[in-house]
Amino acid sequence: MATRLALILLCAAAALAQTRWERSAEQKRALTKDVVWLTHEPLEFLLRRGDHFDDEPAHYARMYAPANLQRMVDAGDRYGRIYFYKGFGLEYERKNMETARQAAALMHKLGMKVSIYMAGTMFTETLYHELPEARNWEQRDQWGRPVTYGIQTYRHYACPNEPAYRDYLKRIVRIGVEEVKADEIAFDNIMLQPEPQSCHCARCIRAFHEFLRKRYPTKDAAMRRFGLPDVEWIAPPEWSSESQPDGLTTLSDPVLQEWVRFRNESLARYSDDLADYVHSLNPKVALEFNIKGLYSFNRYWTNAIYHPLYAGHVDMISFDTGGYEARIDPGTGAVVSQIRSYKMARRLGISCIESLNDELRAAVHMAFHYAKPGPAYLGAPNINGAHAAFTPIMEFFRFYNDRYYTGTDNVADVAVLRNWPSMAYSINATSTPATLMEQVLIQYKVPFDILFEEQLDRIPRYGAVILAGQESVSQAQADALLAYVRNGGTLILTDNTAQYNEWRERRRVNPLLPARQEGKGRIVYIPKIVPATKRAARGDDQDPEPGATVRRGERMSPAEWVLAANHGEIYRAVVDGLRDGLSVESEAPLTTAMEITTRAASHETLIHFVNFDGQHKLAPFAAGVRKQWASRVKSVAYLSPDADDPQPMEFREVNGRVSFTVPATRLYGLVVIAQE
Repeated sequence: MATRLALILLCAAAALAQTRWERSAEQKRALTKDVVWLTHEPLEFLLRRGDHFDDEPAHYARMYAPANLQRMVDAGDRYGRIYFYKGFGLEYERKNMETARQAAALMHKLGMKVSIYMAGTMFTETLYHELPEARNWEQRDQWGRPVTYGIQTYRHYACPNEPAYRDYLKRIVRIGVEEVKADEIAFDNIMLQPEPQSCHCARCIRAFHEFLRKRYPTKDAAMRRFGLPDVEWIAPPEWSSESQPDGLTTLSDPVLQEWVRFRNESLARYSDDLADYVHSLNPKVALEFNIKGLYSFNRYWTNAIYHPLYAGHVDMISFDTGGYEARIDPGTGAVVSQIRSYKMARRLGISCIESLNDELRAAVHMAFHYAKPGPAYLGAPNINGAHAAFTPIMEFFRFYNDRYYTGTDNVADVAVLRNWPSMAYSINATSTPATLMEQVLIQYKVPFDILFEEQLDRIPRYGAVILAGQESVSQAQADALLAYVRNGGTLILTDNTAQYNEWRERRRVNPLLPARQEGKGRIVYIPKIVPATKRAARGDDQDPEPGATVRRGERMSPAEWVLAANHGEIYRAVVDGLRDGLSVESEAPLTTAMEITTRAASHETLIHFVNFDGQHKLAPFAAGVRKQWASRVKSVAYLSPDADDPQPMEFREVNGRVSFTVPATRLYGLVVIAQE
């Protein structure tokens, strides 16, 4: 009897020791134990693809049952993505669309937001049977072969320059908006395949010539660019073998350079047209496009993805690529994350979606994500990748989402510029200094933004602008950067920055060097960002790089994101170049990431700390923050998913800076500075 009583008391003590976030997560997991979660994949696809459970049909029969949906809602789930169109054909999938309509009506009645899935490939066995002319919409490579979805050879990619295919998709999208009344539409398969699988159909040849005519409208312009007086003479690149593109390290051929830009603009124009059409039907529908994030290889060349071309059209992008999960790589010690992608997306006004079942990935998302206001905002901890994640940190996120994770903007002392020709015309080499520079800033906790050349007008806002190995810089860009320096900014250059112009023509004189002082500012030159790891030899039998369909040349993998050998020198060069110093300074270790945001509506400054070292809890550390408003500091508080309530913190306010000690932190901590 005594043993039983002791056991009861022990269990009660354990329950009391749990945080409210742990208790909430535990209760929700119990409520959803036997729930059949919604999926964007139709049953027909699983059966055609194979590799599924034998009871799959029974699961689908339960999925939209009112009782099943009610259990989701009882657990606080307010979002679901359902199958709608996979590419089998409008008539073939009509029954699924009707199912989606009925399910969406019930979900809306229960207070859930509805996302519908739109695929970007054509299933040849059904669509071509239903609509024979769809065969003419295919991408065709230089050998006239269709471009397939990997080993799923029954799925073909459509040409982004084919208006009939877009019109067909718009008919389907209209059903989703007007009949299903979707809150969000998720467009998948938004990428092109690497060379030599670029489309060479007659449409693309015509569109390429039109593209060139607009860019080089006179004979003189064409002659200067190509050495030819007429762009009509130019043909897209043709390869002598499947493997020939693998040998390229740079794109010096002007036609190949223009071909890369053409492919990127073609895909973006296709996507933007669909996005604009949806918003013309209902501007409140949120749009997600699966164009993925910013990685350490050339996606302009590989997948025809240049993110700035989607700004203003797309609300959300998803990170569903393996290999970039937040972690410390066990083999190299590299700190891996999607932080670059989050920073890129925030400055383009785009929200991000990532699976948040893992605690560390959730912490990174909380610290760095941008909750876009308006139609895209469905509640960051309740959208795809988060809605069914019942962990203590996600319960913490859900509770504080509206209070501390919306209506914020980040603070950045430094901008890292990635310009188009440098990143596009170097197959992978330019990615190394850019990636390693950003890695130094991430691990040293320097507040920074990632900018593209379209955002050069923003540079006066930063104390320093960094061009890490940006080898191809136009004279106009050089003039803008020098003007920034003359007005007091610090320009930090590394490696071979500006040795070429925007067409990758070698310069005899670098316009940014050897100048060191220019007006009120200065130019700092770091001769080399030195990788700390020696790149391993790559064989044809190795797995593809994460995020790429196939490997194309030598690449820097996430496991190689080890701090540069001269990381201390790089950090000092950056900090010494900031006349006003860093907005945040701390004694947190290099295995910690940090982001600082402000919330103007409440006059609060928010400092997020993320501990990547899951083996060791962060000991208390000192930190200091520059005040973001002139008014007096009212309070400083510390919030963490390891505690039920905010903890008041002692602080000092001296000369416009607030100093405090951050308590011991297991994974994630949020410091909130409130001003009058």
